Amino acid sequence: MSSLETTGLQQDKTPEIDLQTCAAKQLSCLGIPGLMTLEAIEFQLLELDSVLANSQQLAEQYKPLIANLPTALHSCFQVSAAGVEQLATMIQLLQSTPEAMWTFRDTCFNDYEMDFRLAKLQQQLTILKPLNKKLVPFVATNALGTTSSLRAIQTCLDNAGMFCWFSADWRKAKKETLALAVNEQLKLADIKMLFPAMIKYVNAQENHDAIFAEIPALSMANQGINTDLVPLLAVREWYKDVGFAITAHFAGEGEILTGLSVLAKEDADELVATYADKLMANIKVIDNQMNKLRLSFPECQILQQSDVSYLTSVAELKAIVVTQLNILKNGCDSTDVCLADCK
Repeated sequence: MSSLETTGLQQDKTPEIDLQTCAAKQLSCLGIPGLMTLEAIEFQLLELDSVLANSQQLAEQYKPLIANLPTALHSCFQVSAAGVEQLATMIQLLQSTPEAMWTFRDTCFNDYEMDFRLAKLQQQLTILKPLNKKLVPFVATNALGTTSSLRAIQTCLDNAGMFCWFSADWRKAKKETLALAVNEQLKLADIKMLFPAMIKYVNAQENHDAIFAEIPALSMANQGINTDLVPLLAVREWYKDVGFAITAHFAGEGEILTGLSVLAKEDADELVATYADKLMANIKVIDNQMNKLRLSFPECQILQQSDVSYLTSVAELKAIVVTQLNILKNGCDSTDVCLADCK
């Protein structure tokens, strides 16, 4: 064979050799060890197919759920690492939702000013309850009127002189005072000495009602001295939890709160139940599979991107592996050859 013919054969083989080398390098760039055989790499395609099938199944499970949910919550149903994390976080928030939230949920609870309002309400109730216990045996606390009217009566009685009976204002003040008594045996002096307590009681009551007047959404919670702050405090704490969750898991975006603010209770209950009964097991399987893929292909950047759909990232990875593996298999006599030997 002439040297010209030999050179020609080398030129014909060079492109094929370069293609083999390039294919081996591309697979190596995914983090596949050089000692792994082509057969072992091909076997990993089965795992890729399994992840794709499970991911597609999860996406199909999401569809009927999304149809009944506010648009603002749809981002939690992405078949991706970020989507899985956000969905789990939303489920936790729904599971921890206090019963009162479905009655009192309002944007006012998402304001730190609510902490001060609730503290003020607690302060007024701390004043009202012992005073009520003190006053109830003697006066009708629901008929005390206003702070200004009580002060006017007290001033009139305190300023009366020896001839108070001749004063129409004094007689009126006396009549109004005795009208507050719970029984006819009580004397004017008995009720008169309670005026400081009555004024303090009504003042606390007015402050209590004024706080509720600032927030119409809370009006139904105003039960006067019997107001129960426990559910209101629980709702406020839940809104704080949502705020922390938004910062930690939703890149600071408040759409999750918007969605939860309009989510119907029956839809929330169904979502929590479906997640526990049907979704969680599949999500766990996919999560484990994706962790294995990240170990098998440690340099594959798209697998590390939490916001990329598994269907996209795994399909892209599979396409690369299939293409480069076919090139190597075409240039090798056996699939037992190691990747390092293909370069």
